[in-house]
Amino acid sequence: MENCIEVTISALGSEGQGIGKLPSGKACFAAGAFPGERCICRIESETSKYAVCEVLEVLEASPDRITPFRPVNEVSGGLPFAALSYDAQLRFKEMRVRDCLIRIGGLEKQVLSEAFHPINGADTPFRYRNHMQYAVREGRIGLLCGKSDDLGEYDGKLIEYEIFSRIKDSVEQVFGRAPTRLFDGLVLRGSLRTKEILAEFVSSDDGPHEVVIRDARNYMDSTGLSGVIKSVCESDGFKLNGLLFRISPSKTSKRTRSGLRTVIEGMDYFDEIFCGKKFRIKAGSFFQVNTEQAEKLANKASEACSSARVIYDLYCGCGTLGLAVKQKGQKLLGIEVVPEAIQSAKINRSLALTPDEADECEFICKDVLKTDINALIKGKKIEAPDCIIVDPPRKGLDIGVVKKLMESGAPKICYISCDPATLARDLKMLSRDYRIEEITPVDLFPNASHVETVVLLRRKKVDGYIEVNLETNG
Repeated sequence: MENCIEVTISALGSEGQGIGKLPSGKACFAAGAFPGERCICRIESETSKYAVCEVLEVLEASPDRITPFRPVNEVSGGLPFAALSYDAQLRFKEMRVRDCLIRIGGLEKQVLSEAFHPINGADTPFRYRNHMQYAVREGRIGLLCGKSDDLGEYDGKLIEYEIFSRIKDSVEQVFGRAPTRLFDGLVLRGSLRTKEILAEFVSSDDGPHEVVIRDARNYMDSTGLSGVIKSVCESDGFKLNGLLFRISPSKTSKRTRSGLRTVIEGMDYFDEIFCGKKFRIKAGSFFQVNTEQAEKLANKASEACSSARVIYDLYCGCGTLGLAVKQKGQKLLGIEVVPEAIQSAKINRSLALTPDEADECEFICKDVLKTDINALIKGKKIEAPDCIIVDPPRKGLDIGVVKKLMESGAPKICYISCDPATLARDLKMLSRDYRIEEITPVDLFPNASHVETVVLLRRKKVDGYIEVNLETNG
């Protein structure tokens, strides 16, 4: 076969793809292959530095492989580790965090050995996602295969709540009886604790909004789509809290859950119980997809904030993390640039806390990068923080935000990261003024390659003095 070659896989890349070497010594990336495997690969593309290969056959399988090899172009859902044992997944993710901290962050091995905690794996690495974004193609509902626009095969039990699988199947049956091209997406969100579900159909139609919405309503009414979903929910003890329709004509608006949203029936939110407190999750707002594992992140953040009098929650979103860790008597300031998120945070403040505790919280709509925190403190508009929580997007912290953190004088920082590479980059700067006390990876995404990490930092100097720990014997 043309361009085919035998490759031995020696490592895994950041996206879960196998890494090997061609006979020339050039690195090659082969999705679907694991360390220790010998594979027959076809070179798909090649640069002066590396090649991208398609795995055609696995000649010798890794002992960590738990299911037979399937060509990557048949599998969808962004689950590169679906065929890998969970123990091996955790080993890879822990090793990746360590590697980034040493290679990019420049952390000394002694610091790493003292601060690094074993990865916190999921108790159940299946059916963990409270949020699924499906594609609809020719009446079928599923997940896209790689970067293509086609649906691939995937095993729903690996990621999605069972109720989502049942809803998806029932909607497919409606599409089979009444074919339509009105929808190209379906978003399901919900809670296993409150038993509330949101169903949102998505269209990329760029026609007049009023016409597109009218046609969608007519289809849902004529097919009884709402009743079908309600019936499935009720049979499993759930409630359809809201049926929505969203027009998102661009790929970006689909990915970010933005666009023109219309409530067809019910509400545009569902309630969740998180860390023992009640929160309202609106359609389109961010909430961690793995509720149980996200609580482990919150517990680590709570450790950092336990003795604080004033907590800042930067990139606070709808306030779930800050409100979850806040204790009675502590003051909380949340900063977020998205107005809708701040509105949700204020609602959650009243749902999650008693009136007296709610009075101790403030949420402001500002861009963290453009907010002069020291000016607010000097102007007596807010008090100086004892602990700052940062939970930035995948790109990490802007260098300007890192400088603000270092200038804030906060004794403690809790950094929650969803990308070990950008975390390591930011810690390299922060560690000039802060000592890294604890690093704990947490697996929120079993069967996928992503990993979250919680880092607790303590300031080396406080008010111009060097911090010293004194111990006495006897």
